Amino acid sequence: MILLALLLSLVLFGYTNSFTIVDHPLSSTRCNIISFASADDSESSIDTTKNRADLRYIDESIQRQISNIFSSSSGQLDGSIGSTFVPLSFAGRHKTQKIDNEQSSSVFASSSNIETIFLSTPEQCQSISEAYIQYLKTDTSSSSKSNTYKPSTTIKALPIPISQSSYTTNTLKLLSTTYTNQPLSKSVLLSLNSLFTNRDNGLYDNLPWSTWSIDPQLTERDAANNTIDEKYTMGKRVAYQRLMGKDWQGRSLSLGNLILKVRYLLERDDDDDDDDIDKGRDTDDSGEEDTDDSDMLYSLSKRLLQLEIKEAQMYIAECEQRVAIATNNNEEDDGTGSDIDEATEQLDKARERLQLAETSLDELNKTDNTSSSKQSKTPQSLVTSILDKFTKQDNPPPYRGAIGYPAKQDTKQEMLEDSVLPYSSPYELLLEIIDEQLNSKVIGCVLEPTSLIEGNLVLGGALLLQRKGVVKTTSISGESISYTDDDDELGNKGVLPRSMYAVECYADEAIGMAMAANMPIFVEEDIHTRAGQIEVELDIEQADSIKEDNGNEENQVVESMDSLSFTNRIPLVRPIDESYLSSQVEGERISSEKESNQVRIPLTTNPDFFDGSQAPSSSSSRSVFSTFNPVKSLGEYDELTDDAKARLLLKLESFTGQLPRPRAVRMSSNSNNGPSILDEMLIPLVDETIRRQYRIRDAERRNDIQEVERLRKEASPRQEALERLQQAKEEEELLGIDNEEAIRLAEEEAELYKALRADITQDEGAYSQYLDRDEWYERETQARIQRERERQLRKKS
Repeated sequence: MILLALLLSLVLFGYTNSFTIVDHPLSSTRCNIISFASADDSESSIDTTKNRADLRYIDESIQRQISNIFSSSSGQLDGSIGSTFVPLSFAGRHKTQKIDNEQSSSVFASSSNIETIFLSTPEQCQSISEAYIQYLKTDTSSSSKSNTYKPSTTIKALPIPISQSSYTTNTLKLLSTTYTNQPLSKSVLLSLNSLFTNRDNGLYDNLPWSTWSIDPQLTERDAANNTIDEKYTMGKRVAYQRLMGKDWQGRSLSLGNLILKVRYLLERDDDDDDDDIDKGRDTDDSGEEDTDDSDMLYSLSKRLLQLEIKEAQMYIAECEQRVAIATNNNEEDDGTGSDIDEATEQLDKARERLQLAETSLDELNKTDNTSSSKQSKTPQSLVTSILDKFTKQDNPPPYRGAIGYPAKQDTKQEMLEDSVLPYSSPYELLLEIIDEQLNSKVIGCVLEPTSLIEGNLVLGGALLLQRKGVVKTTSISGESISYTDDDDELGNKGVLPRSMYAVECYADEAIGMAMAANMPIFVEEDIHTRAGQIEVELDIEQADSIKEDNGNEENQVVESMDSLSFTNRIPLVRPIDESYLSSQVEGERISSEKESNQVRIPLTTNPDFFDGSQAPSSSSSRSVFSTFNPVKSLGEYDELTDDAKARLLLKLESFTGQLPRPRAVRMSSNSNNGPSILDEMLIPLVDETIRRQYRIRDAERRNDIQEVERLRKEASPRQEALERLQQAKEEEELLGIDNEEAIRLAEEEAELYKALRADITQDEGAYSQYLDRDEWYERETQARIQRERERQLRKKS
């Protein structure tokens, strides 16, 4: 038959494709949009009451967790309830015209447009979406009777400006495909996946791949059963390979899945034959067709068995190499021989695998050459019995795409139905990876403040992951009972079921994940009250432009939403008063209270917007190390606010990291009385004398006597000179002792040691000593300068 011919070509030439086209099971609309699948007017207003009801139903326990973790109130760590969070959804987008480019930052010199997305309540999002579709399907041309139709829908929304960069277009692509919820082909999805992964410090980078990827067989442990270093783990690599198309369900070319595909298709043929018999159809059209089917089955089975024999032979060679290496290592190290035993056991299993394949091939050859055997056993049942021998896995993978395991065997549903356009966006695939690889689920998507600069309202995204329980089965009195094991870590130390993890990401990524998971995006009520009350309406001008480009020749009507690009399917809105939209970037000067309540464009990694001294940009005038050192004493450091520390970090050339979010700073400060996460980032970059004083004081607070003695013992000569200077000043001030000469000498000594160092922010020995000046030469130089000054004074007198 044609089907068997296609399968044979699949195995012989290594090509695989889908054989069954079915309706996509995930083609329902998002919680806040209208379906775009139909071109009929009647279907453009699909009832989404059920979806809105589902969205309004929010687990109170989850909302409390979100409030306790992401609330800006200070008492969140003592068990008290934090601020209230408002559930929002994606409403539309708007392109803002930046009026004054000359007075703004140079970031916008190349473009005067800023993309802004809007969030609103699910009900208002539904109404604006319906109004947008209705307007596109209404003829408003001058010759039409309905040319005066103007939608009157107005909603209140929270604007989220997207940073003006080359990634803005990619952001809209990802959001629009997620919003549209239309199944995508594999080639289109893979191109979008590359856009999603190639974003620094985004959602893909920040997910806990190293610590939460399940490892039930403890393959990522060393000989002492310790977890290996995170940079050597495979979790992030596996996720990347999945996003790049590896182990796509129903598309795997592994021998096991090829055998299963034949098995499933044979079962489907049996079902079709049974249906024909039930309907009274003749299933045997000719004896020649049956003969062709038999020949095809035999050829296909032989080819699969020959491939299995080759794989088994290669695996035997690999196991023999392991045995040889283990034997050699055992002789050199005088080991216990456990490695040899393990390698030998694997070799024995490989030989058994080869023997099974060769025996099955011999059986098939004998059956092919014996006509009596063909009559006694039908070809299909023979093939089925042989294929069943190779579908069992002794070491199944814990999740799809796991490295070091055989390919995951697809179920019949995954092979023949789910493999056809299974995903509508990269976020939907990511949800599946999180569910399988991390054994977790996304229970909340949040927008939270990200800027430490006072008066700057910048919003970033965050996901709240929760570890799922491990479902196990046991037998009691012959009855199988399933239960959830709450103590199984699945190889991840300290990660028990119901453990939570906050994943930081960009705002648009959190919005995309919320749409893919069909859940709201939570925003703190105070932020929503301050910035989320902007009245917006449909952008008629932009909508008319879309109708003109995509409408009929006779009238300006978009008959099918499928004719629009994914981006144009998002409702285009505009604020009634555009002065409430901010085109300012994080760090720009605040001139009014109104500006402090506007959401700004995140750009904390660019120090150009922050006041303060900067090192010269010319390479000819720059020193080996930066000489910028605004903090002169420990007292000055203690007076710095979080705003000042953040600005200082952004001014320092030696700082190349990313600023923490206010939530992280707040939680680190409240968890103990020691340095906050912001201090941990800034302290290593300030003057080494201030850093040592700070650490000595912290060690004294912790009553760590040994650490205090070590820090004092390792003090630099400059540190000792500064301590003598401080002591002399205190004696003069408190005791009234004339210490003018001692103060002068201590100041000269401290300045001398400061001049010797190439970088006073690094500890002695942290860089090459040849970069420092020689002490004897510097002393002679200063003495010569002092003698010359005295000579000039005598000459004048």
